[in-house]
Amino acid sequence: MSLIPVFERRELIRVTLVLCMGCVLAFSPDAYLPMLARSFMLWWMVFFVGVVLWAAWRRQWWVGSASTVAAFLVLAQVMSPVVLAHSPVGPVSLRIAHMNVLQPNGHREEAIAGVVALNADVISVQEVSQEWADALVRDLAPIYHYHRVVPGTNCYGIALFSKFPFKEVSTVVLGGTPFIEATVLVNDAPVRVFAMHASSPGSYADFRRRNAQLAAVGERVRRSAEPTIIVGDLNTVHWDKAYERLCARGRVHPINSPFTITWPSIGPMAMIPLDHVLLSDGLSAGALSSFNVSGSDHRGLFAEVHIDHAR
Repeated sequence: MSLIPVFERRELIRVTLVLCMGCVLAFSPDAYLPMLARSFMLWWMVFFVGVVLWAAWRRQWWVGSASTVAAFLVLAQVMSPVVLAHSPVGPVSLRIAHMNVLQPNGHREEAIAGVVALNADVISVQEVSQEWADALVRDLAPIYHYHRVVPGTNCYGIALFSKFPFKEVSTVVLGGTPFIEATVLVNDAPVRVFAMHASSPGSYADFRRRNAQLAAVGERVRRSAEPTIIVGDLNTVHWDKAYERLCARGRVHPINSPFTITWPSIGPMAMIPLDHVLLSDGLSAGALSSFNVSGSDHRGLFAEVHIDHAR
């Protein structure tokens, strides 16, 4: 007969499972399956907090203590890699909006009207089909005279619209996916904008492709002397190793926090921060907010960016 009472054995099993889950989420290697689980760190933290409340109700103090430890382990992973750009005093130099419109989305007029109302200077759009391209050019070109539109049928079409002139603009294909690289003259000051939609890591091959794309963009940004904005659906989260390597290699900083969640969008709510705005040296951030994109599964991002004229 066991020396440990049945109820104590059950509590020991729960304590062990909770601690193992917390440690696996916090310290798992940079691999495909752990990355999928770690993408939902914010919700794992909610889960562990829920276990704490349940354990307090059931008076299972060891389970509650173990879940508290697991929640802090997860929170540390979410917060540690984030370095927010500071907000300077002075006029806004550039307003940039980003939206993943969801290729089959039929709410084109509503989505475009919503982003026009923001009065952005530059608009980045992802999942641009030919139907979306026609609607975007029809409705945005009269206001945004400078644009590059690369429609696609595989959810990776992309477009960039600007009120400021392009000094240069090109389509860069990385891992089979088109990105747009443009140098925008903001009151004669050049600012490079890299609009991208990285591969969704739905398989191991796509996971490797996404990581290679992020690494290549980081290298391109590092080699440039111009201040650079990376904007788009990066299909990664702040605490992902590939994202951390992008920031380190490209010497860029996120201005959207891990709590600016954008996907999947259900009204004003979402689950994880897949959409990002990152700035290199020479740029700093003002306000940043998310906005509804009618009919899309993503929320959009709207950022105010300042140019450091003293650089």
